[in-house]
Amino acid sequence: MESVATTGLIVLLAIGIAFVAASVYGRVAAISWERTPYPPGRLIPAGGTRLYVRIKGEGSPVVIIEPGLGSPGAEWWHIQEELAKTTTVVTYDRAGYGWSKKGATPRTSARIADELLEMLQNAGLGAPYVLLGHSQGGLYLQVFGRTHPEMVAGAVFLDPVSSDDQRFKAELKPDVYRGSGIDKLSAINSLNTLRQLGLMRVFRSNLDKRLLAHYEDLSPTTREVLWQHFALPKSHSAMLNEYQQNATAANSSDVRASGTFPHVPLKIIYHSPRKMVREMMQHGMLQREDADEVELIWEQLVRAYLRLSPKSEWIVAQDCGHFIHLERPELVISEVNEMIEGLRGATGQDFPAA
Repeated sequence: MESVATTGLIVLLAIGIAFVAASVYGRVAAISWERTPYPPGRLIPAGGTRLYVRIKGEGSPVVIIEPGLGSPGAEWWHIQEELAKTTTVVTYDRAGYGWSKKGATPRTSARIADELLEMLQNAGLGAPYVLLGHSQGGLYLQVFGRTHPEMVAGAVFLDPVSSDDQRFKAELKPDVYRGSGIDKLSAINSLNTLRQLGLMRVFRSNLDKRLLAHYEDLSPTTREVLWQHFALPKSHSAMLNEYQQNATAANSSDVRASGTFPHVPLKIIYHSPRKMVREMMQHGMLQREDADEVELIWEQLVRAYLRLSPKSEWIVAQDCGHFIHLERPELVISEVNEMIEGLRGATGQDFPAA
C-alpha cells in the first residue's frame, strides 16, 4: 500500500511540474512575442497606456476601424490594405489586446472612446473621421460619435452590439441564452483556464481549427498574429472586463447620456437572418422557434441604430453570419468606399489632407 501511495504521489508531482513548466513556457513565449510589434505598427500613448497602431494610406477622411470583442486590429488588416488605396485607414489593438499595453479599468465604453480620441490626436490624425466598427466595436464607435459629433463625417457598423444587450439574458430562457452564442462568458473563461494551465500553446494544433475557424482566408502572417493574441493572458482580462461592463445597466445609461450622434451618413450592415438561425440550430442545438426568438431580439436591437441618424441605411449581407468582414470583405470595402466618394462629392472637393 505504501508503494502504491508513493507512486501516486510521484505521478501527481510529475503532473504538477508539467503544468508549471507549461505555464512558464507560455508566459515566456508571450513576453517574447510582445516585445516585437509587427511593422509598420507602432506604440502610441493614450489613456495612461500605449496602444499598438497601424496607419495605412493617405488623405481624408480618416477611416477608424474598431474590432469586436476580443479581436485585435490584425483581424482587419486585409480590409485596411484595400481601403488604404482610397484614404487614410487606422487599425489598432485596444488596451490589453495584441501588442497594446494593459489599460485602466473598468473597461467602459466611455473610457475606450476617450482612449481612441487621445490615440488619434497623438498620432497626428485629425478629423473628419469615418467610423467602421464590428459588433462591440460598433458600440464603442457609437459612443465616440455621440461624444465628438463634430469630428464624425460618416459611419459603417457591422452587426453592432447594443447598449441594451441585457435584453437577451432578461427575455430568453437560460438554456436558449447559452446556446445562442450571445452568452460568451463560458467561452471566455474556458479559454482562460487553458491559458492559466499553460495548455494553449501545448495543444495549439488541436485548438487552431476552433480559434481560427473564421480566419481561413487570411494570410499565414495574420493568422499567426491572431493566434498569438488569443494566447496572451492579458487579452483575457481585457476581454472579460469589456464583456462584463457592457452587461451593466450603468454602461447602458452612460451610452445614452454621452450625447447625440451626428446626423451623418450611416450604414448598418446586418447578417443574414436565415443563416444566423441555421447556425444557432446547428452549433447551439436550439429549436427553430428558440433561434427565431433570439434573431427577433437581435434585429430589433440593431435596427435601433437606424434612429441615430436620418441619413441611415439598412443593408443585409446575404448568406453571412456575424463575421461579415471576414465572409464578405468585398461588401464592406465597397460600402465604405461608396461613402467616402459621396462625402467627397458633397463638399465639392476632397477633404483637407489628414
